[in-house]
Amino acid sequence: INEGSSRTSVSESAKLERKIYQYRAYIAQRKHNIVITKIKDSDPIDLRVVKFLVQSKSSSQASETKKEEALEELKEILGDTANLSNATVQIIVGMIYYHEGLFEDALKVLFRHNRDLECVALIIQIYLQLDRLDLAKREIAAAKTWAEDAMLAQLIKHHLIIFLFNFIKDGDKYQEAYYIYEEIAQSPSSNTVKVLNGQAVCNIHLGRYPEAENLLLRVEALNKSKSDPDTLVNLIMISNLIGKPTEVINRQLKEVAPNHVFLQDLDLKTSLFDRSGQRFAFV
Repeated sequence: INEGSSRTSVSESAKLERKIYQYRAYIAQRKHNIVITKIKDSDPIDLRVVKFLVQSKSSSQASETKKEEALEELKEILGDTANLSNATVQIIVGMIYYHEGLFEDALKVLFRHNRDLECVALIIQIYLQLDRLDLAKREIAAAKTWAEDAMLAQLIKHHLIIFLFNFIKDGDKYQEAYYIYEEIAQSPSSNTVKVLNGQAVCNIHLGRYPEAENLLLRVEALNKSKSDPDTLVNLIMISNLIGKPTEVINRQLKEVAPNHVFLQDLDLKTSLFDRSGQRFAFV
């Protein structure tokens, strides 16, 4: 946000791109009202789809109707072939569909990208959610042919390494991933919540629990609102591993992301456990 605000001598197209990234940054900080009030119906389609992203991320019951209306409007937007080739529309609509669990719809939009790494990253994330590791690997291999040295390409590669923990059990790979995250974090502008979380997860896989906890506490210090769901989930995991209570962190996660996949999975496992317990209840 600060970087974008400090640049004044830019082209009109660059100004639009700057606004998009600034508004997305506000959304990441959960400052939704800023985005809602600043983006007008008369703004370019690139900005208007960002406003829909806010509505898709809202977790209140009162916003469910607006969310459904937004999804209907997105269908109309995608009915215009010019919008389908718009890179901003592709990634934002892809993110909205991903957030709603509409993976097939998301992929249909994202596949239209023209060598856009952010679209590639989301496609791979969807494949991982669907347990299609073969397709995720194929997508990474294809991206290497035109963007191997890009920072995002490196992050995608090592995100996959972390995801494959249950399959490869290779400490060297996690150490390699950790070094990549550490190298990226050397730049103040890249020392972000996501990068620090990546380092923390690598440390967890390497059994370095105190180091992982320290990194996550640094994230909490950076993210003063303590509202990043991934950080909270990782704090729950590390607290379980080192024997610390998790009740407070669980409550925080339920407040900021009640529909988080971690909580949904936890509810499912709790339900299955209770049902199994009833079968073996002592009389």
